[in-house]
Amino acid sequence: MALLPTGSDKLLEIRTSDIDLVIKSKNIQTAVAACADEQSSSVAITTFGLERIKVGIQNIDLNFENSGNYSAQIINVAPLFFEQTDYELIVNSRNGKAVHFWNENYLIREKIGPVIEGNNTLITGIINFGNSVGYTDLEITADDRKVMVLRIEVYPSKITYKEDYQRMIADVSEMVYAAAIDFMQKTYQEFSIGDKQNNVPAIFFQIISMIFEKYMNAAKRITTVPHHKLITERTVVPEYKAKRTDRKSEKWLMTHQRNIAMDQGGDLVVNRVLASRKQITYDTNENRFVKFILKATIRKLEDFITRYKKSVKNPEETVLLETNRMINKVRNILNTSFLREVSEYYAEQSMSLVFGMAPGYRELYKHYLMIQRGLSVHGDFFRISVKDTAQLYEYWCFIKLFTLLKNQYQLVSPDIIKIDNSGITVTLVKGKRSKARFINPKTGELITLIYNPGETKTQTVNQKPDNVLELEKKGTEVSYKYVFDAKYRIEKEPENSFYPDPNNNPGPKVDDINTMHRYRDSIVYENKVSKFTFEKTMFGAYVLFPYDDEELYKEHHFYKSIESVNIGGLPFLPGATSLVQKLLEELISDSKESAFERTTLPRGIEEKLAVVDWKKRDVLIGTFRSRKQFDICFGKNFYYIPVKQIPDERLPIHYVALYQTKNKFGIDAGIRYYGEVLRTAIVRRKNIKEIPLTHANAEELYYRFVIRRWDMLERGIEPKEHGFPCDYTNMFLLQHSEYIPELLIESEEKYRFYAELKRSVKHAEINKDADNIGFEYGDVHFIFTDGNILAIKEGRIVEKRAISDFARRPADTYRRLRMAITYPDMDV
Repeated sequence: MALLPTGSDKLLEIRTSDIDLVIKSKNIQTAVAACADEQSSSVAITTFGLERIKVGIQNIDLNFENSGNYSAQIINVAPLFFEQTDYELIVNSRNGKAVHFWNENYLIREKIGPVIEGNNTLITGIINFGNSVGYTDLEITADDRKVMVLRIEVYPSKITYKEDYQRMIADVSEMVYAAAIDFMQKTYQEFSIGDKQNNVPAIFFQIISMIFEKYMNAAKRITTVPHHKLITERTVVPEYKAKRTDRKSEKWLMTHQRNIAMDQGGDLVVNRVLASRKQITYDTNENRFVKFILKATIRKLEDFITRYKKSVKNPEETVLLETNRMINKVRNILNTSFLREVSEYYAEQSMSLVFGMAPGYRELYKHYLMIQRGLSVHGDFFRISVKDTAQLYEYWCFIKLFTLLKNQYQLVSPDIIKIDNSGITVTLVKGKRSKARFINPKTGELITLIYNPGETKTQTVNQKPDNVLELEKKGTEVSYKYVFDAKYRIEKEPENSFYPDPNNNPGPKVDDINTMHRYRDSIVYENKVSKFTFEKTMFGAYVLFPYDDEELYKEHHFYKSIESVNIGGLPFLPGATSLVQKLLEELISDSKESAFERTTLPRGIEEKLAVVDWKKRDVLIGTFRSRKQFDICFGKNFYYIPVKQIPDERLPIHYVALYQTKNKFGIDAGIRYYGEVLRTAIVRRKNIKEIPLTHANAEELYYRFVIRRWDMLERGIEPKEHGFPCDYTNMFLLQHSEYIPELLIESEEKYRFYAELKRSVKHAEINKDADNIGFEYGDVHFIFTDGNILAIKEGRIVEKRAISDFARRPADTYRRLRMAITYPDMDV
């Protein structure tokens, strides 16, 4: 029978003496073109009586003489098989035998069946490898005898197999081992922060290097205070030398009566006797096991040297020297301590409590387990399911987010790394919650990355996002949460009819963007004490999808939507991580106000939010000539000041804040207390009887403020100078300022600008001229003038931004301003 007429979509056909096999696929040219940069793939055929192989797309036609024997053929071709692609498989029997198809994947296996029910001479079906990539075998039998095994390699269609796929696996492995080693450093405190890690690619050597000093300290402690037991030793001695006997001595005499005689007086006398003596021995099962541990460690180190020399072309001399040093130190313990006389260890049925409780023994056993077991990695990723690229991409997204954060911030506690009796365990399982905590060293704020946070109950449909970034900001108890959802899908050829990007460039799927809206809008927190019963907890949601052209994507509709509504998509692959990293840095550096502004608010919310009246300066900053004056005013709940020092436009004064200067109050300097004014009266100085009149004019008019009570600020306002730059402020600044000069700020824009500046630099200053205040750090000065924010460096304006732009998007405008200063040649 001739090969079946398959048409232009014929991909592969193979003829043997028993069967004809044809595989067809539509649009295969597009799939191959997408994989043009890949190296050649291979098709391996093990069959009986092979006659012909034809690859239609590459016009390869190979003919073979039918020898009637099994043969194995491997042909190199361009990648032909891809994930998420339909293939039609047709197998026809040439000699009337019943043919059957088998594959390890049940879902693929069940798709192939006879064309005519009950007639297995012609079978066909549509198979799809889903998200699985890598090698797979297609087996054909004829009358229950295997006649062909076709081994093909399935390639990913959204990422490059030889680069992205392998780099994902490498990234996951590198993160696992690096996180485990980092965990050990923190657990055993072997290194201080900043110490250089050994870069030899041998996990055993890294582990033992880190714990070796602790290991040796435990061994030395054992040799100093070893476990021991008291034993009874018995020997036959002349009667006069026996100092102690017991019941066993009596029994011995009963069986050795020749040592008993009768003297001339008729009394029984003993010539020799079994004497007993108590003595200490260190030859215990516990010490035998210690000896076994030390010998096993030496063997392990010697084995490492052998394997290291074989696996590395140019072994590092420092590694060999360090390993030999360890061997000599352990051997020295064995040869110079009581362990030299201890017997060899043999297996016991149970472990002594000494190794669970005794100092030295407990630590040595723990380190021994780590050396013996090393790093045991658990989790779905490290099983066969690694072939599932969608699942691999999901794991990789979490791990890459983890790595990006770890490179910038201080790792506190990754609960994907644990230690138990099996050694160090890394668990990363789909559907199981894992999280890592970091500290932002600049602000001290907590950053938490959660993988599979679990099902979040909502008032409608419960939600299960992949990755959630949770940020804690200073000055608020609100946790700002953001979804980073891994979606192994991409819209490669968008159509104008439904896709919102005007340029029809590749991007995330529309339904995945809709899912982000659902995550953000449906996950809410029930606040039973607030007038707003349900509050959104997600401030942004982003699709992570496999795409590598970040520059092109910057113009995409779903990238720009992140800035406007904080929902969109971000390309994320091993070679494309900069946009995600940039967003992470922005979210973490945002102040609580900027984080709040990123979310969309319901229409009319501004009418419900309190607005600070920056023109109203009704808080008087009161100073004192002496501690005594402060104590009297504080104790009597009043404050006084000459009338001439307060212009009429400053009245009424509603609050008085007490400023204690550095030169008079020392470490107590600053503003700690404030009070509400109950009454204001104009009196002559002589009538303020509480404080004696000294050099002041007795007839001078003073304002006397009667204070309800002096309240303490939640956080004191610290001075930054010896002088005093401020007389009046408002209650908002009084309750939210950290340093005295901040009380000068006179607008929302300046307050927000200074807040962003303080978060991003270590030393930000406020300076004041006659008419205006500005800000500075280093050699850069910022001033607000003529509707613009000017950045001045070395006496010249280096950047300018409109205050109106800053008012609309403070965090974004500030970042652009700083970027323009830091990188003047970059287009921001």
